[in-house]
Amino acid sequence: MTGPTDGPPAEQPGSSLPPHLDPRRGRPGASGRPGADQPPAQPRKPRSKKRIAAWIAGGLAVVLALGAVTGIVTLDHIISGIKKINPFCNDPCGRPGGGVKGDLNILIVGSDSRSGLTDAQKKQLHVGHDVGRRSDTMILLHIPRGGGKAILVSLPRDSYVLIPKHKDATGHVVPASHNKLNTAYSFGGPRLTVATVEKNTGVRIDHYVEVNFLGFVKMVDALGGVTVCTPTAIHDPVRRLPTGGYGGSGLELPKGKSKLNGVRALEYVRAREFDPSADLGRIQRQQKFMAAMVQKAKSTGVLLNPIRLLNFVGAVADSLTTDKDFGTKQIKDLALNLRSMSPAHVEMIRVPLKPGSFNMGAVGNVVEWDPVLSRQLFRDLTFDRPVGAGDQGKTRKVTVAPSSISVPVLNATNQNGLAAKVAGDLSSLGFHASTSFSHPSGANPKTTVIAYGPSRSDSAKTLAAAIPGSVLKEVSSLGNGLQVIVGSNYQGVQRVVVATPGEAGTVQQPRTAADDICA
Repeated sequence: MTGPTDGPPAEQPGSSLPPHLDPRRGRPGASGRPGADQPPAQPRKPRSKKRIAAWIAGGLAVVLALGAVTGIVTLDHIISGIKKINPFCNDPCGRPGGGVKGDLNILIVGSDSRSGLTDAQKKQLHVGHDVGRRSDTMILLHIPRGGGKAILVSLPRDSYVLIPKHKDATGHVVPASHNKLNTAYSFGGPRLTVATVEKNTGVRIDHYVEVNFLGFVKMVDALGGVTVCTPTAIHDPVRRLPTGGYGGSGLELPKGKSKLNGVRALEYVRAREFDPSADLGRIQRQQKFMAAMVQKAKSTGVLLNPIRLLNFVGAVADSLTTDKDFGTKQIKDLALNLRSMSPAHVEMIRVPLKPGSFNMGAVGNVVEWDPVLSRQLFRDLTFDRPVGAGDQGKTRKVTVAPSSISVPVLNATNQNGLAAKVAGDLSSLGFHASTSFSHPSGANPKTTVIAYGPSRSDSAKTLAAAIPGSVLKEVSSLGNGLQVIVGSNYQGVQRVVVATPGEAGTVQQPRTAADDICA
């Protein structure tokens, strides 16, 4: 067995675990019979109505492959290997309402469960014998209605969030309190994890997918390994902790490109202690790995070859957990949305954060979500508005923060409730916006105008940056006042960032799955 410090990464990945589900062995229900890899002369009906697309662990590809393989292979016998649970609360518990009908929000959790690992495998993976359970990685995947771009939002495990009221293992009620996001999984498993994400994002989760260590390793090996690229050498040795556990991932990589098998890929996506940016740096590496994984699956044609696909799906199925309602119909619906999606339409971002890190006493060091930018991000997801690279890359910097601006909103159109809607949109960005029922005389009903007094030009520019298509107009009679006069061209709001470093939240530059892995 090759250890993490035995030399440079292997050029050929090989399988780091025993082979799983060899299609040549004639398993019942497989498509490995002679000639199955050639298209039949005439269309043939499948043996079963139930079909399942590829389950790719590790977050991103768990669902991206679905569209490419639905209708290719019948894998009913593999469905039974996927653990089904109910991660949603049954009682009235204040779950957020659904967003746009037809969209999908899937919470993808990478757990550090050692379930299914032998002692030798635990030693090989450097994961010790910890019987506790935690979420190593958490990603919110949004698929808009009708497809378009898939948005993956990484939620840092050290995020300081409100853990809702819940019952512990003994049945005692635990009141709501603030803690790190990954403690939700420790305290209450998938159900409390979903409840916590919904409570803090306002996004209703439709489905839940969880993959453990073993599933991740098998998935990478089934792809034939994945190539990553690092700008500097990585040295993250394993060390024994005073508590009896292990620290460090065991990752040893040279500068440049390296092809990783499953074990080394697990080290790569878990490594964080060598990096001063800790979990935030790890999220960036995870996103790069997800992009590389999608590129590998696409370039090797694994999604289009029934033999490869069957081997791939069978390798990871028994390491997955999903909600009980994520069945054949939901998979087919998702497949229709993702069938033609290219890597360039898979966008990966991180929830916007306040600058710096914070110490919360017994909770430890945490990161906090930017209250304005994160709220807007999750509202955009809920209402299927564009987010990510297009928005964040073009966000305009202003000199006056939205939180410093109070403004009435007037309606110049005959559309009832428009002023109230705009006031709500502006409030979501941090403005103190109110609805005025006065009708602006002489206003153009087609154009949204930011009217401002002579001393409020900077504040007016912040409003104009937040409302695309609006027009600035100085009105001397307003004195020290501001007004938003809404016209029919109003299409919504966009985020703004304050130019002063101390006031601006940190927004990670997003990437797509098509980006160069060395970028």
